[in-house]
This record gives sequence, structure tokens and C-alpha cells, in this order.
Amino acid sequence: MRKIWLFILLCCLGAGAETISFWHALSGQREQQLAKLIERFQQQNPDIQVELKAFRDPRGQDYACLYRSLLQALGEKSPPVVSMMYENWVSQLADHSVLTRLDHHLVAAWNDMPAILLKASTHRDGHRYSVPFNKSLWTLYANRDWRESKQPPQNWSELRLACADLATRFPSGSLGVPSPFELFSMHFVSQGGRFFDPQSRPSFAGPVGLASAGYLSGLQQDRVCIFGQAGYSRFIQGQLPFLLDTSSKLSQLEEKLGDRLEVLPLPRGAGDRIQLSGTQLSVFAASSHSQRRAGIRLLRFLSSPEITREWSMATGYLPVRQSVYQDPLYLEFLRSKPERALLLSSLSRAQIQPQIVGWEATRIIINDALERTLYQQRPVDAEMTQAQATSAKLIRSLQGKN
Repeated sequence: MRKIWLFILLCCLGAGAETISFWHALSGQREQQLAKLIERFQQQNPDIQVELKAFRDPRGQDYACLYRSLLQALGEKSPPVVSMMYENWVSQLADHSVLTRLDHHLVAAWNDMPAILLKASTHRDGHRYSVPFNKSLWTLYANRDWRESKQPPQNWSELRLACADLATRFPSGSLGVPSPFELFSMHFVSQGGRFFDPQSRPSFAGPVGLASAGYLSGLQQDRVCIFGQAGYSRFIQGQLPFLLDTSSKLSQLEEKLGDRLEVLPLPRGAGDRIQLSGTQLSVFAASSHSQRRAGIRLLRFLSSPEITREWSMATGYLPVRQSVYQDPLYLEFLRSKPERALLLSSLSRAQIQPQIVGWEATRIIINDALERTLYQQRPVDAEMTQAQATSAKLIRSLQGKN
């Protein structure tokens, strides 16, 4: 028996480590934390070597760069073994049978996962081709140095009034926002809006959508919003009172602002919903059998209770395992950072991203329409109606329909 085990050991040593590629679009502190986790995985799994590859775009559209690179790699039949994926990317690629089913490989994770994250991982055929990793919620950040009212804004009208009260101090704007689309989306979803109807037809140009676009136009008329990196940079430098962004920025904001940072619930709307953000992890079927097995081992590691707890504490992303929310170490961490506990209370209001092929392009179409209304004074109803028609035509073509 000893000779048999010695033979197996020698074969394993002779085979060397299995190398798998892992594509992502993280940067800064989050990329560094990911590298630490991968290093620990390799220490625990010396037979696997992980090659991390980050994608960058000079315009800041890192995930768009990752998406284009994935499609190109698939066309060349050379995709990575593991990659970060938005939910609608998973929908598109699962339909083309290029992803590995994970139903039976991550049973422990599926049985210990918040319902909203389980829903985000389930494809329309009932199978699962991805596991949540860096998931976050939109939230309102405030700088204590500048916020005049002790009562945080409870709804979108109160947020607009709070910004108006600061107009004299901040004539060029008091609210940082990633893009016109993101603000529209936050308001639209909170009011109960749905981007697509049950038949996957775009439905964002109805009364709720027009009201949300009108809210955005009103903020622009009041010179409230500072879009893009400029708004985020000014807030993190302590020069702006409010910022709308995801919890993924939380650790960096805590480090830069310290006690001046306030984490507030996203303003509520009639629908009382928040869009879940962030990506999943998938394993590509084109990889060899041994690479797929190694990739699945990596997914098990990254979605384990210990690692998702550590990842959440270090970054601000949501734990993807339900048991972490009752973990004594995590609860002790929340007691030291009560603003994080406040953020987690919003998970019950979350809804998943549209799992529609063409959602990424639809986001761009809506943003372009909103920018025309903001900067070219084009009619809101005409622009939104045209954007919906353009999105519908695109989605029909992606579904193979004339």
C-alpha cells in the first residue's frame, strides 16, 4: 500500500502545478486584497497556480474592457478559466453553452446564501453558471463637516432640499454621482420601476421612467450633480457634502475620511427598492477538465464563509454566505463599525440586475439619452421614448428576431 501511495505522490509531483487564468477589473485596494486571497489559496492548494489579469480602460470603463476582451477571447477560442461576470453576461454566455454548470459543485454555498444572491445566480433554465463574489448596494455617503441637518434625507425630495440648502457654499454642485444613468437608475428602481417587462421588452420610458428622468433634470437645473470621477475625487478629498455610490467604495472612503464619513440609507421611493450591484464568478467550459476542476476549487475557496467574511470586512462588499451574518467575528466587527450594519439592513430592499442579453448596451443607450436632455436641452419624453425603441430593436436582434 505504501508503494502505491508513493507512486501517486511522485506522479503528482511530476505533473507540476495546474495553471489557471483569472480575469477581473478590480483596481487599487480591492485588487491588492484579491491578490492576498489568491496567494492564500495557492498556499493551501500548491498544485494550482493562479494567473491574475486585470483589465484597464483609460476612460475608466474597466468592466467594458473586460467584457470586450472576453468576447474576443471566446471568438479566438482562448477564454480564461475563471472570470468576473455581470449577471447579464452570464445570461448571454450560458445561452451559448460556454460556461460550466455549478449546480452540484457548490452545494454548500447554495444552501448557505441570502435569497437575493441565490436569485442573482440562477439562470432562466434553472441552472447556475456563476457564484456571487463582489456584490454591493447603492448608498448615500455624507461628509459630517458639511451636512447641516442632523436628520439624514429620508427620500429623494429631502435629498434635493438638503443639496439646495448647500447651494451657496457649493455653487458648482454638492452631490457626486458616477453617471446620469446611475442616478436615474437609483431613483427609477426605488420608485418601483422595471427596466423590462415579463416578456423582456424595454419598459423604462413609462410614467415612472419619465418622472425619474425629470428628477434628474431638476437636479441639473439646480446645479446639484457632479458626475464621474470628479465628484468622487472631490468627496474623498473632503470638498463635497454628498456622494451616491456603492458599498464597494466603503473601505477607501473610511480610510480617507475617517470619522467625518457618514453612511446613510439610500433615499426611499414609492417602490422602496435598491438595485443590487457587482459581479459573479464563472468557469469557462473551453478549459481542460483539470483546469475546470481547479477553477471550481477556487470558486469554493472565494465563496467560503471565512473568505467572504474577510473580503467583506476589508472592502465593503456584501458577504455571500448567510452564516457570515451571524458569525461572532463579523458581528463584533459590525459593532465597531455600526454604519456597516446600517448598510446591511438595506439588503432586504434589494433587487437583482436585469438578466437580459443587451442590458449593458441598454444602459449606454439610456445614459446617452439622459445626457442629451441635460446638456442639449432635448425633450425628456422624446429622448426616453427613442431610447426605449432603440433598446427594443437591439434586443430583438440579439434574440434573433427581426
